[in-house]
Amino acid sequence: MARRSLSSRIVSSSAALRRVVDEVTILLPIPPSTNALHDHAPGRPVRSNAYSAWIRDAGWRLLEQRPGRVPGAYILLLAAPETETKADLDNLSKATSDLLQQHGVIDNDRKARRVVLDWHRDHAELAATVRAVPPGLVLAPIAPIRPRTGALEAA
Repeated sequence: MARRSLSSRIVSSSAALRRVVDEVTILLPIPPSTNALHDHAPGRPVRSNAYSAWIRDAGWRLLEQRPGRVPGAYILLLAAPETETKADLDNLSKATSDLLQQHGVIDNDRKARRVVLDWHRDHAELAATVRAVPPGLVLAPIAPIRPRTGALEAA
């Protein structure tokens, strides 16, 4: 049987103790871009040194804030400091979602119903807000999922 590290035991126990909340906001260091999360070893991708360092540092930052847990479906709102990163805005969500799941703030990043990304100029950290979506609530679409009739013919 594999032995779990001390940090994984801390994460597991802290996740189990989280109180259930409707919304939580956490400030985190800026994650590496999705493009820099993995290196390629022979035959398989491995976590990059930058990603491993961020997971460690952001995990401690998250634990300091003692966030609650948002079970089930959720909306993730991310605001990144525009002047602090050269990463594309949409490349910051994967690492953040994985960290939130690893620490039990969310059950599973597959349960995200919407992810909203924005820039801010207020401070040097990524602000991650997780909002519960009540059971049975259907979110109205915010963008068309099909081209308008005639849009392709007009082009």
